[in-house]
Amino acid sequence: MARGLRFGVVGVVTAALHYGTLYLGVAWLGQGSTAASSVGFVVAVSFNYAMHYYWTFADGVEAAPHGRALRRYAAMVAVGFVLNALVMYLGVHGLHWHYLLAQAAALVVVVAWNFTLANAWVFRA
Repeated sequence: MARGLRFGVVGVVTAALHYGTLYLGVAWLGQGSTAASSVGFVVAVSFNYAMHYYWTFADGVEAAPHGRALRRYAAMVAVGFVLNALVMYLGVHGLHWHYLLAQAAALVVVVAWNFTLANAWVFRA
């Protein structure tokens, strides 16, 4: 229960970083929505790893050594990055959704992917 709450708190802050970077990239810097979302993704996951390693999943369960956890996290995030870009592209260009709506759909997909793998594999010894 506590782990799920911590995951949620980190997730909300991570999402705010991602959305903030996306909005800044599109509205202020004139980037395309997929490119701005991709930059936001990188900013967000950097913060996310540190918070999950040192807070969310540091609850007395034997944790994976930092190097192993980071490699696993990178693999999880690489797939999440592709999922995020795919949902953004399909949402914006295929379904003609507003980019913020497409990002909300991508967020749901990536969060489900990340929680499942982080809990079962990434941060486990």
